[in-house]
Amino acid sequence: MSRVKTTVWMTAFSLAALTSAAHGDNTQAEIRRLQSELDQLKSRLGDEPTDPALNGPSLKVFGSVSVDAIYDDKDAGFDELLIPSTIPDGDTDQQNFVMSAKNSRFGFQVGEGSGPHMVFAMDLFGSLDRYELRIRDFYFENGPLRAGYGFTALLDGAAWPLTLDAQGPNSAIFARQTGVRWQGEHLTLALEDPNSEIYDPTNATSAAGRRPDAIATWKQGLPAGHIKLGVVNREIGVEFADGDQQFANATGGVASAAINVTDSVKLLANGSYGQGMAHYYNDLSGFGDSGMDGYVYAGRNLQPLLAQGGYLGSQWQLNPAWTLAMVAGEVTIESDTALPAEALRRTRYGTLTAVHQYTPALSYGAELSYGLRDNQGGDRSEAPRVQFNMTYRFAHTSRPVQ
Repeated sequence: MSRVKTTVWMTAFSLAALTSAAHGDNTQAEIRRLQSELDQLKSRLGDEPTDPALNGPSLKVFGSVSVDAIYDDKDAGFDELLIPSTIPDGDTDQQNFVMSAKNSRFGFQVGEGSGPHMVFAMDLFGSLDRYELRIRDFYFENGPLRAGYGFTALLDGAAWPLTLDAQGPNSAIFARQTGVRWQGEHLTLALEDPNSEIYDPTNATSAAGRRPDAIATWKQGLPAGHIKLGVVNREIGVEFADGDQQFANATGGVASAAINVTDSVKLLANGSYGQGMAHYYNDLSGFGDSGMDGYVYAGRNLQPLLAQGGYLGSQWQLNPAWTLAMVAGEVTIESDTALPAEALRRTRYGTLTAVHQYTPALSYGAELSYGLRDNQGGDRSEAPRVQFNMTYRFAHTSRPVQ
């Protein structure tokens, strides 16, 4: 018989004894003594330990419903995202207005964050011309170990500036890919899917890889914020139609920081430099001129391309409800006369944002943004944008009954 069952029988016995004493010996002292004993038994029953293995994991549901109204005075490429690398050649007078809810998100977490847990999250950017689900995160984490699909370990989310544009700064490190990582208090080590993106003017090759990207980062807390340093070593590769493969080694570095200048002003910065870094840039990974990790020159000569980028942002908390933010960013690919004239040379990105936190869950705001693209041949195109946003955020945690 379990301890819980034994306690229940002892409680029932005490109730019977109390009833008997009340009829047989109606003295107040005896009743108080028996009542005190009954209270102690009830307390022991309430404190009965439970077996954690018998309890199911907690479930946290989170997300947001976000609506954007966007107006472009020139052709900006994508309607819902400002990605300067997709701005078409030449300045156009093509005006466009769109309302979108693609930045709405939904996800859930199974298990407590302090223990083994799984996270699954998605948004509606799965297709450019219609609403389809796109996976943002799907990973398992237990203590310092994490495995699955999500943002690269090079990403510094705490240094991400505030923008209403769902894409964010062009030079931000933003790639999503499958990987495994070990996360210590300061040091993070990761192996991630290589996913080479190569510029081949003949379109006669496909991406090839024979080892994962190796990443190491160090994050250091400061009295007024933090800094993070990261390095990645890659082996980019291509496979030709006849089965021949070529590979090239590439190494890059990233530095980022978030500093509280005053109680109401914060500065955020990110800078990166190296070969084969284009895959990790927000403006290039899977968009526009995405194949800028390396270039296949004549004679099947694969060479990594040098890239550099960075952004500087600021946030000013005017009062508990209003926030003013600014950000400026740039990505530059090395200049090479062998590259096609229409290939990307540089992109620039800027935003001025005001957000009002109407309630803890509901916010709305307005943003002026600007994108610019320069080609290797010298052609330039730009796109200004005005955007309004309203977002409702929600989160709910359900825990199993003990």
